[in-house]
Amino acid sequence: MIHSTGNEPLLAQPTPGDWESLLPDVIDLANPPVGAFDAFAALLGGESGLPYAMVNWFGVVPDQQLFVGLYNPVGTDLPQADRTMPELTHGWCPDVVKNRRTLILNDTLAYAQFATNPVIDEFGIRTYQGSPLIDPRTDQVWGTICGIGPTPRSRSVGRPSRAFMEHHRDLLVKAVQERTRTP
Repeated sequence: MIHSTGNEPLLAQPTPGDWESLLPDVIDLANPPVGAFDAFAALLGGESGLPYAMVNWFGVVPDQQLFVGLYNPVGTDLPQADRTMPELTHGWCPDVVKNRRTLILNDTLAYAQFATNPVIDEFGIRTYQGSPLIDPRTDQVWGTICGIGPTPRSRSVGRPSRAFMEHHRDLLVKAVQERTRTP
């Protein structure tokens, strides 16, 4: 069984200016800036206290989830996530994209519709928090930001987690929007 104490060492914490400084002046959404998104995912993981965090981009690789930003656990025995998830049925980000709203699962096994997700068995994931990245100009969903971990969380962190995710989502959407090519 995989256990997380929550005290594992994290990557050096970037500041919001660090990840933003890595964004190019102009972003092509079909070729997202991985380095900047990795720094953002590290910030998200560090601040949320979750060992995994992702910027999940949909549509670049057909029928797959592409983690253009990826923060993996450091200094633990937890498995390392890959850059792609070959199934749109794995994880909870496809649900966030479909419903276009933030999803907080403090215990993934407590919700029948989410408890059979393969990521629970493959990675031992028991908590998920994700928020959609929606272009305010076009209403197009780019993908999600999310954090996951192997330890269930108290229900009392639900609302603060939602506010946290939506705040960080807004930071990323604004920065990308300012730099994207317009049609």
